[in-house]
Amino acid sequence: MVINLKRGVAIAIAVALVLTLVSCTMFRSRDLHTRLSREFSNIESFTAIVEVAVNSQSGENTYRSRQQYLVNESGAMLREDVLAPENLAGMTYVFAGGTMLIIPPNSVNGDSVTFEDIPETRSYTFLPEFFERYFATDVVATAEMPDAATADAVVVLELSLDGGNTYRAAQKLWLDHRTLTPLRLETFDASGDSLVTVTFVEFELNARIDEEIFDLQR
Repeated sequence: MVINLKRGVAIAIAVALVLTLVSCTMFRSRDLHTRLSREFSNIESFTAIVEVAVNSQSGENTYRSRQQYLVNESGAMLREDVLAPENLAGMTYVFAGGTMLIIPPNSVNGDSVTFEDIPETRSYTFLPEFFERYFATDVVATAEMPDAATADAVVVLELSLDGGNTYRAAQKLWLDHRTLTPLRLETFDASGDSLVTVTFVEFELNARIDEEIFDLQR
């Protein structure tokens, strides 16, 4: 009888510990989602310096750029200025009003080329598209772990992407655990191989941006 009583107490303690751990995990998950929602569910502006690595059959190509994002009464506007390498420096992309405008490097007269804006083309490198999908779906994996490179605590968000695109099947976003500053955005193909990696060298949320910089034809 004493043995059974001790066994019952041990089982009760074990169950209590499990429930406590589950409750703590659920609380941390809700708390994290609240923090993410507060920071990123309604991004009005940001500036960033990023390093982008694109993997293809011919090897890896990298470039460095400045990203600027602003939302006004007309909608969202994105601008990307390539800073390096030297042969691409000066190339500028602007996404606004349903169009993508490109000014090539070393353009003498500000000549530009305009295309229809296809959101998928910028979803590889820009944060707003990632968070738009993150807050629109319940199918998201979230993990808190030490970063392999720095051992600092990071939050990792993982999304499976619909649409059947072989070259764009999933994305992961790494953020600093304490500040939620974006660290890295990575896009994977259907085989799980890394296709595009965006490393955030600098990032400022709610930055002051003059909307005239998005008008390249003035």
